[in-house]
Amino acid sequence: MSRPVLVLDLDGTVCLGDTPVLLYAARVAALTGAPEALLETTEAFLGHRLPETAPKTLIGAQDGYEAVKILGLAAGVSEEELSAAYVWSRAAMSEQPGDIRTPDGLVDLLSGIDAHRVIMTNSPGSGLDAILEHLGLRDVVDEVRTDALKPTRMRGHLDHFLDVSGLADRPEWLMSVGDIWRNDLAPAVERGCVAAYVDAFDRRQGPAHVRAGTLVGLYSAVSDWSNDPSAFIAAHPLKESVQC
Repeated sequence: MSRPVLVLDLDGTVCLGDTPVLLYAARVAALTGAPEALLETTEAFLGHRLPETAPKTLIGAQDGYEAVKILGLAAGVSEEELSAAYVWSRAAMSEQPGDIRTPDGLVDLLSGIDAHRVIMTNSPGSGLDAILEHLGLRDVVDEVRTDALKPTRMRGHLDHFLDVSGLADRPEWLMSVGDIWRNDLAPAVERGCVAAYVDAFDRRQGPAHVRAGTLVGLYSAVSDWSNDPSAFIAAHPLKESVQC
């Protein structure tokens, strides 16, 4: 019997903390004429306390990385420079993990479910082993996919897992969990997979089968799904706005 496949996003889902975004912001800010302003606005965004004077374009930012990108582009930083700053920040995080952590109880959850557990991230592979070791996740995941190029290649990744696991006719046996709807969940919804939305900023961007403000709020859903994916999706039909 095939095992269900659990696909987990990294940043904002299983890896919490402001350090990754702040490292990225610091690198981008150094390329601008007003670095303090960019850093202050980034910190305000992360703290859910944007002042009225903040750029309106930040209101729709999906996470801290997108907020920094918006601020950097507005300050004249190029796409190429932003990409290089992101790669640098990931390498730096492996040596300066700062406040990164997993949600409480995640290791126990992943240890206790019978599923092929995958971390799927747009992050480069360099330094990621050290990050996963710091987070305590190396022994409770079966596969890590880096440089995933979500959302562009997410459909292909999901198709691969469905095919190799013999689940092409049972897509509900794959659950994708993430905090960016267009990256992690839209491709899953298209394929009939289960979408579990960590909607930390209450964006309600699109439909999901289950939704909560934190991954912890989805633990019971993940556990129930892993025990019986078909029964789970029957009990949790796709909804535009759902809250666990």
